[in-house]
Amino acid sequence: MKGVTSTHSKINALSTLASAIVLTLGSHNAVAQATTMENVQVIAKRVVKRNHVDSASPKLVYDADFFQRFEPISVGDMLKRVPGVTFNSDVGEYDLPRLRGLDSRYTQVLINGRRLPGEENSGAIAVDRIPAEMVEKIEIVRSPSSDISSQGIGGTLNIILKDGARHEGGIWRVGVVNMEENRGSGFIGMSGVSDDIEYGFSVNVQERFNPKEKVSSELEGDEREDTIESDVRDSRDVAVAADLAFQLNEGSKIRFNVLHIDTEREEQENTKVTALERSTSTARFTVDEIVSESQLEEIDQSNTSVGLDYELESSAGEFKIYISSHQFNQDKHENNYEADFGDPLTLDESELSDIKDTENRLGFSWKHKLVDFEAKFGMEYINKTRDFNLKTFDDSGELDDENDEFADFSADDNGIDMFASANWQLRDNLELELGLRAEHRELKISGRDFNGDVTRSNNDSTDYNPSAHIRWHLDEQDQFRASIARTLRRPQFDQLNPVELTIEDEKFRGNSELEPETAIGIDLGYDHFIADSGVIGINFFYRKVEDLIEYTQSDITVGGDDFALRQAVNNRNTGKIMGVELDFSAPMTLFKLPAVQTYFNLTLLDSEVEDEYFTGVERRFSGQAKYVYNLGFEHELKSLQASYGASYQQQGDSEEFEGNEINRISYDGNLEIFIEKRFDNANYALRLSGQNLLDAEKNELIRKYDDADALRAGQYESSETEIENTSPAILLTLRGRF
Repeated sequence: MKGVTSTHSKINALSTLASAIVLTLGSHNAVAQATTMENVQVIAKRVVKRNHVDSASPKLVYDADFFQRFEPISVGDMLKRVPGVTFNSDVGEYDLPRLRGLDSRYTQVLINGRRLPGEENSGAIAVDRIPAEMVEKIEIVRSPSSDISSQGIGGTLNIILKDGARHEGGIWRVGVVNMEENRGSGFIGMSGVSDDIEYGFSVNVQERFNPKEKVSSELEGDEREDTIESDVRDSRDVAVAADLAFQLNEGSKIRFNVLHIDTEREEQENTKVTALERSTSTARFTVDEIVSESQLEEIDQSNTSVGLDYELESSAGEFKIYISSHQFNQDKHENNYEADFGDPLTLDESELSDIKDTENRLGFSWKHKLVDFEAKFGMEYINKTRDFNLKTFDDSGELDDENDEFADFSADDNGIDMFASANWQLRDNLELELGLRAEHRELKISGRDFNGDVTRSNNDSTDYNPSAHIRWHLDEQDQFRASIARTLRRPQFDQLNPVELTIEDEKFRGNSELEPETAIGIDLGYDHFIADSGVIGINFFYRKVEDLIEYTQSDITVGGDDFALRQAVNNRNTGKIMGVELDFSAPMTLFKLPAVQTYFNLTLLDSEVEDEYFTGVERRFSGQAKYVYNLGFEHELKSLQASYGASYQQQGDSEEFEGNEINRISYDGNLEIFIEKRFDNANYALRLSGQNLLDAEKNELIRKYDDADALRAGQYESSETEIENTSPAILLTLRGRF
């Protein structure tokens, strides 16, 4: 753990270096803001608020420039700054976003409006692999219209990538980030528009190094286990994106696009485990044994997406047809070593896993617009396949015949989605949108256990999801929105796997009859725009979630051995999710500081659900934080053609529930600062930024209880504490255009 003195010294050093850069570069002559056309690439464009959205459905839209000055590496770094998004990842990691604090399974992630396959069996996508440099804007869809998938009970994140139609010219960036070791990054992109052709091409390479330290102590009766762990994640992501569009004639256009992301990651954990014991509850602990453990994971991941779109505009309306194919592959090799402390490490077991996920789509939409009315209709065919395989080998390289955790499965998911919507301009200041989406799925899963026995299951479902949105323009600056929509969350593939898995003293059994969770959601929001420089917004939301998918846990005996049996079921339990979202951004004009822009967002979160294991106990949804907020400022120094700013993010405590185990999680706040200098007629920008400048920690308190009475009385069976931290990150980048 690093002390306060160390933290202050790092901040002071960063501030000194930043000041030196500004003063040095400030001596350049003839530095002026570049005057650019709207479609020309702009370096270090100042965007300090979300966009004014012209739609009946409630959504927040942030241009990439809103995030850029703090130098986000990935989409995960961008999302930690927007309202209502939390992460329960390791400290310093921003991979699986949780809209409104809910598990990532409740958050739908789209790229250019379409779902992509990912590594998680739940369908959740790790957004830390998507480079921030390729993003045009991020949309937070609070309540969906009928023209997007309904799988977003918590909400939908739509990541819009850059394309050639929006910009002309080229940009480049080089950078280095230090987290105890230096890692580099680079980007180059070029786009343009001619008479009949639009094109865009970009390449991004980013290296990430995240060293973490963790200490933990577990107490159960008269036995204690203390652990000291170092965990280093070292990775390289290479992303390539391209799009090409042809204007066939005045009313028709065809566009081709491709995106490929390749990741190579190595994760090394080195652990010292000290086992202690005592004779009575009042005696001192003495060391029983000390063991060294090491785990090395080598992970290769790749995503490839290819799409073709055709657009036709005529007097009959706008017609679009598209076809796309998306593939995700992951190969992971894990070796586990252990030995008595001081002895050479020896192989204990190895684990091989691979995932192959493919998702193909073919669809069309038609939109017809009259003076005060707009109708839209569409259909989409989806074919999704997933093959998952996991094998465990013992220290001699033989397949472990006592551990059928390796059991594999394959899934074939076919679906047809249809939607229709109608939008009426009831009055000049009143807009109503009604929609209906139907989603049909035919899911076939084949699972194989250790003995080679194959179990197959089929599951068909059809869901009808209506939505209604109303927008009332009180005046040019004020608008009110009200929405109601039905959304759902489909079961995870491994929850449907009919094969029973045995992992140590636990058995896991899938349930092929699981139905989707469904929710009726209400959103009420109000926005006040302060000219073009600020916004104040508030939104209230409520979700009633039915058919919750949860795990039951019971004790069984098989062959004379005792096991805890966990099985996923629709327990007909009903949950409630509610909260309020506030966001504010405005210049400090009242304090005669118009060049200083402040921003603040706060989301207060709450939920209710009856726990499946602790009978009669009501709790929050697992892992939902109590709140999350962001605050910060940016100060533009026009005379120096420079700027600087700071931001602070903090999320509240949460509790994760799994059977008889409760894990209380808390995070320290994250302080970030940046300082920027533009020169050579704004063709170049040099930026220094720092993240995690307060050496944030993640603290966990994990306790197990026998039953609900023990929980109420505070009598736990075992208790474990964990403290994890990582080092600050210092980033230096140089941007230019051509």
